[in-house]
Amino acid sequence: MTIIAFDVSKLELVGARMRRDGRVAERYRVVNTPEAINQFLDTVQKKHLTIGSEATAEYHLHLARACLARDIPFKLINPIITKQFTRATIRKRKTDRDDAEIIGKCLLQGAGRELSSHDLEPATRILRTASDLSQLARSLHLKHKRFVDNFPETTVVQDGIAEAEDALRRVSLTLRTHGAGLVPHKERALADSVIGVGEDLSSIIVSEIGDPMRFKSGKQLVAYAGLDPKVKQSGASLARNTAITKRGSPYLRRALFIAASVAQRYDPDLKAYYEKKRAEGKHYSPATIANARHIAHRVLAVLKRGTPYVKRELV
Repeated sequence: MTIIAFDVSKLELVGARMRRDGRVAERYRVVNTPEAINQFLDTVQKKHLTIGSEATAEYHLHLARACLARDIPFKLINPIITKQFTRATIRKRKTDRDDAEIIGKCLLQGAGRELSSHDLEPATRILRTASDLSQLARSLHLKHKRFVDNFPETTVVQDGIAEAEDALRRVSLTLRTHGAGLVPHKERALADSVIGVGEDLSSIIVSEIGDPMRFKSGKQLVAYAGLDPKVKQSGASLARNTAITKRGSPYLRRALFIAASVAQRYDPDLKAYYEKKRAEGKHYSPATIANARHIAHRVLAVLKRGTPYVKRELV
């Protein structure tokens, strides 16, 4: 197996071909354009080749698309993993060359998730942008309220903020509608069958999950959403707290949390579980997060099974 790792920036890819012992066999610098990347890939041996990089906003997309077009496995690594690897080294250096080498060593250890064509479809990016715009609109709404409450004479400012908020909400709705239309209807309907999910959240959840078969269990999906609890271990002692890791997709995490907050009002089992957690002294968020994990398990089950959610009655 040949591993080539890249540190990706907007303008350039800094790469390293790794030996099995973790040393660098060859280094590369490639302009981050489709033409330059394709020219580079034409020069490398593609048999038993895997290419990988850290996850970036969009900068890794040219490389990922070019690799998948050539059936070259492309793995994406969570930056948290490489940061932890860097902290573990003595020198704690950080340059583009060092970053490429660290990414390569992480790939050699099996880190990273192999992308599929589904991961590069525009629906996920569109729905994420819609969510970001909606968050901005909520922020403006709070600012508008502060001006109304504390500076009632600033009507011009208030009108300007209100106008900007309305514009953001309109664009967010347009993007959400367009993005949802790009998500397969069958998968959306399956997720929508889970109590609490609903039409809007189903598109986000399905697009963020991607291929459900890549998750062997609901526990893996919970971890991918960053809803799993942090674990602190010292010697023989093992402690868990209500804090969550918050790794993975924040968009999936938020959608599952919202779904749980709705479901625990209407689903008898989730309502009972929520009330049990509150009776134990848990606050609203930790209790709802616990139900969000249940929603994740249910959604993954219906997507993998291919049939709608049906509450099982105890006999």
